[in-house]
Amino acid sequence: MHLSKLFIKNYRSIRQLELVFSPGKNVILGRNNSGKSNILSAINLVLGENSPDYKKSENVTETDFFTQKVKRGRGVSCKVADEIFIWCELSRSEGEALDFEELYKSYGFYVYSERPRSSERKRLNLDSLADADSTIFEITEDVNEKTYLNPKLRNQGTLETEFNDKHRFAFAFRAVRAGDGVEKEIRFLYRENESVGWVLAFRASVRNALLQSAIIPSFRDPHTQLRISSWSWYGKLLRYLTQGSTNLPRLTKALAKLQSVANEVFAQAQTTISQSSLSVAFPGTELSFQFATDKHDDLYKGCVIYVDDGFKSLLTEKGAGIQSATIIGLFNFYTQEVNTTGSALLGIEEPELYLHPHARRVVSDRLDEFLDSNRNQVILTTHSVEFLRTTATDVNVVTVRKSASGETTAKAVNLRAFQSLLRDNNQNELFFADKVIVCEGFDEYILKAAARELFKGRLDEDNISVVAVSGKDNFAPLVKLILRLEIECFVFADFDFLLRDKSAARKTYDAKAHDSVVNLPSELFGQARLLGKRSRAVIKQLQRVREIVKERAEKEFYQAKRAVEIPFEGIAALTSALRKAGLGLLDGELEDLSKDPTFLSATNKMSLDKIYRIRSRLIAGEKLSSFIDISQLHEFFSAVFEKAPNPESKWELIQQAGNKIQ
Repeated sequence: MHLSKLFIKNYRSIRQLELVFSPGKNVILGRNNSGKSNILSAINLVLGENSPDYKKSENVTETDFFTQKVKRGRGVSCKVADEIFIWCELSRSEGEALDFEELYKSYGFYVYSERPRSSERKRLNLDSLADADSTIFEITEDVNEKTYLNPKLRNQGTLETEFNDKHRFAFAFRAVRAGDGVEKEIRFLYRENESVGWVLAFRASVRNALLQSAIIPSFRDPHTQLRISSWSWYGKLLRYLTQGSTNLPRLTKALAKLQSVANEVFAQAQTTISQSSLSVAFPGTELSFQFATDKHDDLYKGCVIYVDDGFKSLLTEKGAGIQSATIIGLFNFYTQEVNTTGSALLGIEEPELYLHPHARRVVSDRLDEFLDSNRNQVILTTHSVEFLRTTATDVNVVTVRKSASGETTAKAVNLRAFQSLLRDNNQNELFFADKVIVCEGFDEYILKAAARELFKGRLDEDNISVVAVSGKDNFAPLVKLILRLEIECFVFADFDFLLRDKSAARKTYDAKAHDSVVNLPSELFGQARLLGKRSRAVIKQLQRVREIVKERAEKEFYQAKRAVEIPFEGIAALTSALRKAGLGLLDGELEDLSKDPTFLSATNKMSLDKIYRIRSRLIAGEKLSSFIDISQLHEFFSAVFEKAPNPESKWELIQQAGNKIQ
């Protein structure tokens, strides 16, 4: 069982948002204040251990309703939504068993039926979740057409009959602003599959029996996360460990002895305080000091956790890093030893807080272990690349952004198809970026150095990442991933990326086969910052130029590495126009930009050793432009950093240059 779909309407910064989650690991990324915490908070509100609709709880207040800024004349007013709606849908895998032991411990509930006390259920067709709230909540528990499901009738297989063939479950929560506060309701729905309507149930207390959850917010509070009660997961764990132990009689005897000694230690204080304060105001009242509970049934409730990290003290007094690791470990133990039939959801906000890089990687590995072959699910928010590295086969990445109007949006992508492209954490940085420049090999280091000199600080200020791939054939897949995440993307490559193909003709010239610029996704060209509506025309222009070069200079088409090697004019003007449009094609190779042939040249290639030497020269105070010509890089970066791009003017430059090539 896992949380497969989340729909949120009018909650905090979220006007409307629908997300699909995968079994296993789901990582929510985004800038500070983008709304990541609000997504996790919405999940916790509905699937957390506390009752969502508990009237006395302030889990929803007036400030949680989405506020939209509305222009009125010359001013701006705020319109506050009247209703919050959150839908959490759970999916059960084929063949997955339900934990009926836990389900039968729940309270009974009514189900919307065709007739009173009928086994035939009415079905709700919820085609659009955006409008589902009105359909769901217009049906109240006062209706006559309902049937009571009584868990006390276990001998009749009541719940097995109702749920054995059901594989989709959902909890719908609504909060409405009322005159004197907030009114809250929750409904339980279920169905066999997507082809049939939903069965509606009222106030069914089965959430934790279907999916046990533990949500750890960024503000770590073990008192809250490790609440000890008969229904909390931590309380169940402690009860399992204590009451199921063969040493329980010895423990009870030891605690009784401890209390006897405590009475002797505190005897004078107890007597004095009782006589001086309590006996007058509260006759018959006695005071006692206890080190632990003296009730046999509640023995486990007296347990506290100490941690010795060089100084032994309560867990509540330790840092957030130790607290997080401890809670994760305890919940993992609970799912392995206590909650062995059902599934569990662990939600954690910023697990990297107060942890050094090595510890972050350890915690990331522990989260992967918790998944238990995707029996369990993790949903986390993070700013750290360490939590994108994983041993799990599936990682679902959700990138979160906030619009200029303050509204949270999100996009989810499963990394299964892209994992081979993401070698290390430097590449994983792209998930946190607003713009990404994709390049090849060691070009990454030169691009970063040039940007620091030409546009000091702008890469980080504009949240731009430079990511290198190994080989031109990896450009298109990585660009595709970046665009699917709705991140702006730019490409930087050597001149030969304009040419080449994989046809048999290349063998005549002993040329390597690789993709070219026209193999890039068309969506790259169509970005508003690049060529917008003119993208198709540009792609056709590039295809025409390639055909002309191949027809008139086939050898150079497969072997040329510089524009000057093409035996007719116009090519260099085209690459310059492309750079100004944001497609960074050099006039040659990166080494050709060197002003010192003894340092870099066509025969003296870039290497890691050269990168170290370049870095040493920069640290010594030299400018990159003193030994490398960065004028072509300046053309490219000007397009990346421009504030008001004009696709039409870019198209005109490319068209003019392309038309000269005849």
